[in-house]
Amino acid sequence: MVVVIIGILTSMAVVSVNVLGGDHEMDEEARRLQAILVQAREDAMLEGRDVGLRLDVRGYDFLRYDGRYERWELVGDDPLLRERTLPPGLTAALYLESRQVQLASRAVPTERTPPAPQVVVQASGDLVPFEVLLRRDGTDEERWISGTLEGAIETRDADEHADR
Repeated sequence: MVVVIIGILTSMAVVSVNVLGGDHEMDEEARRLQAILVQAREDAMLEGRDVGLRLDVRGYDFLRYDGRYERWELVGDDPLLRERTLPPGLTAALYLESRQVQLASRAVPTERTPPAPQVVVQASGDLVPFEVLLRRDGTDEERWISGTLEGAIETRDADEHADR
């Protein structure tokens, strides 16, 4: 009986997402990542220091390049660039040069396995072109966050992405 009720509630939630015209939580997450990347780009240019995005299926964090030690370090002192976990049911994928990147779990960095970003925002403001895809489990809902070589960062839904 409990399983039937859970099934009905889940199907109602999925239907309500489509009936109400979209997934507002996913829109919010896409806009948040876009805004953080825009601010990270501005900070990188002001500080003259590269910033990196490290992404896995369930979330992301940011790194800064330390030129003195020639290594990437996790950002721990900036509330904007703190580690973030996606809400339950949302997953992320990453595309570089139109190829999907196999995302490994973000592990705690060690001397043997230092952290490394997949997306780099250079101190000049240039970006490694990328696309992050957010998906809602069990639905066709998608949002794309993309960055261009010139530093433009935008969000699109699946229809807008297909038109490109």
